[in-house]
Amino acid sequence: MQILRFILWLMIATAATGSLRVASAAEPIPFPALGASPGEHLKFNIHWMGVPAGSAFMTVRPSPPGEYLLVAGVESIGVVKMLHFIKDELQAGGLLTPQGLSTRYFIKQQQRRDVAKVISYRFDREWGEAVRTQPDEETGYITGITPQVNDLVTGFYALRTCPKLKPDSAIYLPMVDGRKIYEVSVKVGARERLHTPVGWFDTIPLTIVVGNSDLFRLQGSVVVWLTDDARRIPVRVESRIDFKSVAADLVFMNDGRGERREMKGND
Repeated sequence: MQILRFILWLMIATAATGSLRVASAAEPIPFPALGASPGEHLKFNIHWMGVPAGSAFMTVRPSPPGEYLLVAGVESIGVVKMLHFIKDELQAGGLLTPQGLSTRYFIKQQQRRDVAKVISYRFDREWGEAVRTQPDEETGYITGITPQVNDLVTGFYALRTCPKLKPDSAIYLPMVDGRKIYEVSVKVGARERLHTPVGWFDTIPLTIVVGNSDLFRLQGSVVVWLTDDARRIPVRVESRIDFKSVAADLVFMNDGRGERREMKGND
């Protein structure tokens, strides 16, 4: 079931940043023209070997000008829930800077049947470190926090703002996971026309490989399809590892820009 957990985490977690308009010191920097918009809300259905296995959501919550608040959640369902109970919520908050999205804090709330834990990170950009706290554990300090290093959720949203996603190009994302900084490599594929439960999209496929991470220590490929437009919405995630397949499909979207789509029969 490790492969299922990988996809569940990837849906709420997957550093390149786009070019943002430089504002004056007194003027809050707006959201990038590329990527998510305030009010965006996405829902996904997850299948493991063709069996319904989980659901996930990603949303951009209201925040003060010049800031962002991202919330994502995932939980297992059906037979998979009886075998592996997973219910997580992640929250990332930070600043919109001329260089891109910059994490200030990251909170993980995890539920595994009767065991619950909350892990929080506070990013101190001045000192170049992230402070990790968890009840009943010693406070941890992660050094080497450069302007490019973010949490998992912010890193994925920052990737969506990248202006140049050209076929065969590669992007490298440093992200904090656990007690360390890990490097995520992303290879851009050729454009594809993709059918999803909410309709057809022109897409950009991205193959993601995470190196040296305890959480993502798997052999195989994971592909994320983003819409080939200014929104860069993830519409599908697919992986085939050890001859097992897991897929997550977009079933509801409110893009925060005026378009709304929903799979027929989806709540």
